[in-house]
Amino acid sequence: MTTAPLPDTIHRSRAGPVPPAEAPATPAELAQRGWASPLARTVTALLVFQALTGLWIYLAPFSVFSQMQVLAHALVGLAVILPYGVYQVRHFLVWYRQTFTAVMMLGYLLAGMLVVCMASGVVLTWQAAVGPKISPTWDAVHLVSGIVALVLVLVHLGLALARRRLVMARTPEFAWAVRWFLAGNGGLVAGGIALAGLAAVLAPAPRAELPIPEGYTLPSYMQKYDEYRGSPFAPSFARTSSGTLVDPAVLGNSKSCGSAGCHEQIYAEWEPSAHRFSAMNPSFQAIQKNFAAESEPAETRYCAGCHDPISLFAGAKDIHNQSLSAPGMQEGCSCVVCHSIDKVDQRGNADYVLVPPHKYLWESTEGWTKAVSDFLIRAYPRQHLADYDRPLMRTPEFCGACHKQFIPEALNRFGMVPGQNQYDEWRASHWNVDNPDENLSCIDCHMRLVHDSTDPGRGEAGAVRRSANDRAHRHHGTVATNFFMPMVLKLPHWEEQVRLTEEWIRGQTVIPEIDHLWPRGPVASIQIVGPGEAAPGEELRLRVLVENRKAGHKLTTGPLDFMRVWVHLRVTDARGRVLAEWGAIDPKTREITDTPGRVHQVGNSRKEGTLVLEGLPINERREPIRKHELWTQAGGKGVRQIFPGYSDHQSYTFRVPEDAAGPLLVEADLNFRRYRQEFLDLVLPTLERDTGVYQPMVPQSSDRKVIHLKRPARSIARHSATDAGRQGRQVPP
Repeated sequence: MTTAPLPDTIHRSRAGPVPPAEAPATPAELAQRGWASPLARTVTALLVFQALTGLWIYLAPFSVFSQMQVLAHALVGLAVILPYGVYQVRHFLVWYRQTFTAVMMLGYLLAGMLVVCMASGVVLTWQAAVGPKISPTWDAVHLVSGIVALVLVLVHLGLALARRRLVMARTPEFAWAVRWFLAGNGGLVAGGIALAGLAAVLAPAPRAELPIPEGYTLPSYMQKYDEYRGSPFAPSFARTSSGTLVDPAVLGNSKSCGSAGCHEQIYAEWEPSAHRFSAMNPSFQAIQKNFAAESEPAETRYCAGCHDPISLFAGAKDIHNQSLSAPGMQEGCSCVVCHSIDKVDQRGNADYVLVPPHKYLWESTEGWTKAVSDFLIRAYPRQHLADYDRPLMRTPEFCGACHKQFIPEALNRFGMVPGQNQYDEWRASHWNVDNPDENLSCIDCHMRLVHDSTDPGRGEAGAVRRSANDRAHRHHGTVATNFFMPMVLKLPHWEEQVRLTEEWIRGQTVIPEIDHLWPRGPVASIQIVGPGEAAPGEELRLRVLVENRKAGHKLTTGPLDFMRVWVHLRVTDARGRVLAEWGAIDPKTREITDTPGRVHQVGNSRKEGTLVLEGLPINERREPIRKHELWTQAGGKGVRQIFPGYSDHQSYTFRVPEDAAGPLLVEADLNFRRYRQEFLDLVLPTLERDTGVYQPMVPQSSDRKVIHLKRPARSIARHSATDAGRQGRQVPP
């Protein structure tokens, strides 16, 4: 009898034997799969590429290739985040249940470092993309974590290979996976670097320096003098470090500094400044035209070192260029020009050495290429800072390179004649002291601190009265006394420049950081000295004192045939009648008068006319120079200036009219005007009418004095008799 099988027995026999359960993969098999994984190979190659490009950026010099490495580093860094995340999760799920080893510990550390490195890289990329600068802290975190991650990945892979060396020897598939992993990594990395190199070759390499063209003029007379012989920039002392010309596109394009999300505040301050319009100034253009006509175009280089350096270094001051200007001339002393000066001397006449900066890719372009250039400057700022952040700029010697002038014999064919010299005047003044805490120099007064600055360069470590965290930058309007040309040219933000300049002239400017050293009140004060009372018919003697209280140089300074500071003194009686007046503006000629109807004469004594701070240059024939033809200057006359901390005076005398009604009011104004009116009438006769801007004057300070009138003795006796008669006729109550 046969026993029937149980249903489950019958079912199993129909299905066949049950296969054994799949054995878990050994660590060696897991390792082989990892080495053979395309994802692992790709992610590792990208990380190695990131490490190599990062080291190149950190260690290699600035170049087009280095900039391409920056772009590749940023793009690959963003691209690797997602595949790395996928790979890291898979890798963790495969290995986290295995026996904990030193290799696994290094793997966990490596993963942590890579997360930190990638996170900091994302932050830096964002900061470089939107500005204004990358964070030094995040930059340091990214650098350190990247270097540590590179070391860990090399040790991690090296130990992993060492543990499996016996398996590799017995298993050809394992050895092949490792070799393919290494070869694939090398190929991908080499390919990426080759692509970056190809891009660097194809990218337009900015060229800063230009050779001196054939036929470029070297003034023959200048070649007699050692200091000028062979210089393509003589008779200016300005020069480039290589002695060659410079592409004007390299020195110009200042708007890129103010449109990159970086230096907008500083750019807006500079736009209406005297440094900006130093070449486009109508007076400079007219004088330069006269200079070229009377002498030769090449000799206008004398002025260009300070007024038009872009054109000078471009080789535009030559007979072959009728305009004597280069593209960018409208920028005058541009951002790049000043920030590229590497050395100065104390001779003056633009005695400086300019080192052309290294331009970044597409720096002077527009659109997306400009955005890429801005990204490069922020992400890779080392060369930008090296080119433009020069400690020399903070010194008075830097300013003195241009703010010290003389007329050389090579120019006037007569002999050396001193010119304006603010630098030596300051150096000899009481403001220049050995104690740095009490010393005041050019930038302290003329480049006040702007607090709550958004500029990426704000703060200054190591400077007196500054700190790295003061959140301030220096005002680049370089406020002084030129308020007329901003009104004429109507440059951007000119109203603010005029407001600041007029406040400065009036002495209303308060600079908090030097308030304890620099006195408040007018830059130059005026005081009336005279008797408290006078009698009709009496000759009244008045003195007016003017003191240079705050200027670090002489008052007035600059070109003395332009600038005018003068005393306007008037005496009125109680009826408002003007009894005497000196220093008024003639209503027809608009010139300064000594007395009504008599135009002021330069060189008057302290007892005639009015006090005018001025000077008049003369040529070798002793003829006055009235149109600023300084290339012919052989001397000067009538120079009157006040040294810092000193005063000057003028005496005024008039006879009090018999019918004057007392008391008398004496009013004195110390006025300032940028240009001598005669100069404007001769050189720019239609400027004021064409622009609708007539040169104003600004009072620097004022004073008033009341003088009571004494009654004559006969008048006193008559009044006494009348009073007595009145008393005799009084009726007692």
